[in-house]
Amino acid sequence: MIGWIASVLERPLVVGTREVERRDAIVVLGAPLWPGDRLSPIVAERVAAAVELYRLGGAPLVIATGGVTSGVRAEADAMAERLAEAGIAALVERASRSTAENARRTAELAGDRVRTVWVVTQPFHERRAVRLFRGAGFDARAWHIANSLEYRDRVRATRWLLREYAAWGKLYFTGRG
Repeated sequence: MIGWIASVLERPLVVGTREVERRDAIVVLGAPLWPGDRLSPIVAERVAAAVELYRLGGAPLVIATGGVTSGVRAEADAMAERLAEAGIAALVERASRSTAENARRTAELAGDRVRTVWVVTQPFHERRAVRLFRGAGFDARAWHIANSLEYRDRVRATRWLLREYAAWGKLYFTGRG
């Protein structure tokens, strides 16, 4: 039953693709770190997907975005460290604390040199992230994580989906996502 509920809730939110198209940059979105400022499974999954997309030729540049939301370390710094372990140097945006801030601050960091981006996040977060990045001036597409934890842990996915719908409500009623 939970799996069915999650499937129904996520259907309108998932907009990503697995068709590689060369873009200016891959933007990997942060999420709270675990104790000890370690990558949570969600963040680790996003970084792994960004590495995959980079290696497939999706873009020559990777941008890690995310500030301090738990602990003392910026999410982007922890992600950039994992990217470096994979041999990928990333630009780092470490001040944002929401998806809307990820988009705005990435636009400030990238300037005019980046117009087309891949946004890497979990499937439930794809539609809103793409919308916010487009609102910040990017031609944005979401890279779909086909084997996402979201699909393997439907109980947690249902909680994430309900939280995502609340974020959409906030976006519609306050203009902030």
